[in-house]
Amino acid sequence: MKVTIKHVAEKANVHPSTVSRVFSGKAKISEATCQRVIAVADQLNFHPSAIARSLTTRRAQTLGMVIPYTQQEFFLDIFFPEVVCGLADVAYRQGFRLMLAGVDDPAHEPEATLQLIRSQQVDGMIVQASRVGVDTTDVLLAEHLPFVLLGRPVEDAPAISWVEVDARQATREAVQHLVMLGHRRIAFIGGYPNMVVTLDRLDGYRQALSEAALPYDERLVVYGMFRQDSGAEAMHRLLTLGEERPTAVFSANDLMAVGAMQTIQEAGLRVPHDCSIIGSNNSPIAALIHPHLTSSRVPYHDLAYEAAQALIAQLGTEPPQPVKKLLPCQLIVRDSTAPPPNGMSH
Repeated sequence: MKVTIKHVAEKANVHPSTVSRVFSGKAKISEATCQRVIAVADQLNFHPSAIARSLTTRRAQTLGMVIPYTQQEFFLDIFFPEVVCGLADVAYRQGFRLMLAGVDDPAHEPEATLQLIRSQQVDGMIVQASRVGVDTTDVLLAEHLPFVLLGRPVEDAPAISWVEVDARQATREAVQHLVMLGHRRIAFIGGYPNMVVTLDRLDGYRQALSEAALPYDERLVVYGMFRQDSGAEAMHRLLTLGEERPTAVFSANDLMAVGAMQTIQEAGLRVPHDCSIIGSNNSPIAALIHPHLTSSRVPYHDLAYEAAQALIAQLGTEPPQPVKKLLPCQLIVRDSTAPPPNGMSH
């Protein structure tokens, strides 16, 4: 049976015209009556109830997020499903929906964000990452829309809320593990070089080298853009160094690490006997690939969960102080790391 305004009116004990006026948002009706009508409409699964709530509360009950990459491999990486799961865990329990918009180039993210904001489809935004030269944060500040960053901003400010994994410390611990195994030629395969998280990882890499009194060699720093094929290409460039090639590699995600392992094996070398590999994200493939991949467990679900909670809190009548939080990672040691081959420890 199709539920009509008349059914809502009868159950809410009001005239059908009152229900119509509640939905229009134009008439002066007491708050108690509005809330009673909306509650009944929800109970009866009367579809215009979402519109009514938006009109009466001036809220869309929707959190927005722009996906900065629409390439297929972005969705294969554990980051995206974990983030969406974390957001959903919070949003749905608190009566919010998620609206996702995608762009094929991060440079278009500010424009897509503006479209969501000015269409009044979202109450607040989750911004996935901070990139040098992309001014999404500036757009959100100018529009006065609540937002939380998944990642540290390029330039922090007191009013900005952000939640980030401690990528600098996670990378430092991964490289320290390789140093303790005896490696002295350790390479770094990063993600997009203009992302703050990539710069943080590079800082952690350089810090670990400095603490071990190892020189920083720019030839050992390459970028794989978080994709398996580009991780393979990055490893190919490292192998061209010949006798000065690395004996160990840190990769900023598991997809690039898998690509690096494939290149090593295609070159007739073995992991970890000839080259150790460490990934990041601890994706399901890490425990399935052979050899099993040593990887940092990155709490992306918790990252998104904390960000969604912080964003919804901003929508309250008395917003709390901005959130600025780093979440720790954990190195999971498996079979892809071992001491360097004889004669290549120096």
